[in-house]
Amino acid sequence: MKMDYVSSGIGKTDFLQLRKLYPLFVFSRVSWENRLDHLYIEYEFWTGKNSRNALFFRPSLKVYGRPIEKGSAEWLDPFLFQLGLIELISYWKATCSPEILIQAGSLAASQIKWWQKLYLKGLGEFFFRNGIERDYPGILHIECDSAKQFRPVEIFSLQGNLIPVGGGKDSFLTLEWMKEEKENNLCFLLNPIKAQWDTLRYFSYPLDQVIVVERQIDSLLLGLNKKGFLNGHTPFSALLAFLGTMLMALYKIKNYVASQESSANHPTVPSESINHQYSKSYEFERDFQKFLADSLCPSFSYFSLLRPLSEIQIARLISEIPGALSVFQSCNKNRHCGGWCGHCAKCLFSFLIFRPFVEAQKISGIFGSDLLEKQSLFSLFLSLCGKAEQRPFECLGTEEESLAAASLLWHKAKATGKKPPVLIEKLFSQYPHLLMTRNAIQATYDLVNTEHSLPKKFLSLLQKNVIKKALFDD
Repeated sequence: MKMDYVSSGIGKTDFLQLRKLYPLFVFSRVSWENRLDHLYIEYEFWTGKNSRNALFFRPSLKVYGRPIEKGSAEWLDPFLFQLGLIELISYWKATCSPEILIQAGSLAASQIKWWQKLYLKGLGEFFFRNGIERDYPGILHIECDSAKQFRPVEIFSLQGNLIPVGGGKDSFLTLEWMKEEKENNLCFLLNPIKAQWDTLRYFSYPLDQVIVVERQIDSLLLGLNKKGFLNGHTPFSALLAFLGTMLMALYKIKNYVASQESSANHPTVPSESINHQYSKSYEFERDFQKFLADSLCPSFSYFSLLRPLSEIQIARLISEIPGALSVFQSCNKNRHCGGWCGHCAKCLFSFLIFRPFVEAQKISGIFGSDLLEKQSLFSLFLSLCGKAEQRPFECLGTEEESLAAASLLWHKAKATGKKPPVLIEKLFSQYPHLLMTRNAIQATYDLVNTEHSLPKKFLSLLQKNVIKKALFDD
């Protein structure tokens, strides 16, 4: 499918022209150095017809925190190599070169197949929004030109838990449940913002239990984005997974405890099988577990503690934690400046699922206003509830969860003789068939996803913290 783009400095360009101009994308090297106060990692990629007249990218990572475990550098190379293959995606998508050549190491045929699946599914939203057919003939071919082989490593004396902290509600709940394991937890932050530090302060984590990673995107890529080269969403949670397992190797950690919940499994564009949250899905979790066992370290354990839960269950659990709502922040629009913007899908969905469990004045104070009283947000509200052509490309709960929260608020208002919030009243007056019964709401809330990979110890932890509660008093 042909798409026009703005002037790029190389003339009017599009997907097909970019592939002709940049037929080859090369992962040429990875280097690292253990410096005085951090581990420095650098990758080199280039794209073009040959290396003499190519675009070169040299992104880097800096790892700050506790000193590296003695001897751990011996097995670092395979983890850095695979981490480079996920970093590669951000640069390859600028030109969608038909050929990817790996010179920094070699891959088995099964590994190439694994990476092709991740690239194509993880970039599903990118292809969709750029009008590119994901099954375009020859869209992506991977070859290796290196004799350097990386075999799985066996790391002994593994212990403890690595917890990625993003500053949102999900990792906040994971840290709450993992308090009994606190001494065995190591938290890691990628390019941290205020909400991430606020979360760690809430749980009183000392700095020697925190790893900070600074990821530096090559400025050339940012310039190409401005000039009209291809750009879009990448599988960020997959990057975190590979980055996290590299840290597990450095610090001899047993468990990677993610915070993905059940709604991450649902597609954003069902007709196209496109999922904004693909790398948060259970499908990716299972694929990554197998990749870890076959290609990196079979002793590592990777799972999501919240996988059995829905967004509305998580909202109620967090609403019962004193002071929690003033700490975390899930708004991507205001991510770097803090607070909630009050206009985006993340803000509206978060407000909707918390509102049944938090007093109106309190939740409105946190979000800056009562979002369910804003007529201007009605079209966005409809998209959350399945009454729009396109669901937002955000990490959101399912349409059923949105309707359950809205229906719960409607029933509670009617039971007390109050008027439901404007958006909810308008929704059910236009679409009365969407109003769920009390029994249906309770059933949605009580539903536990049985597709998960929780080790027995962590499943017991979840069961101890999740107690069935009636949503209605009568």
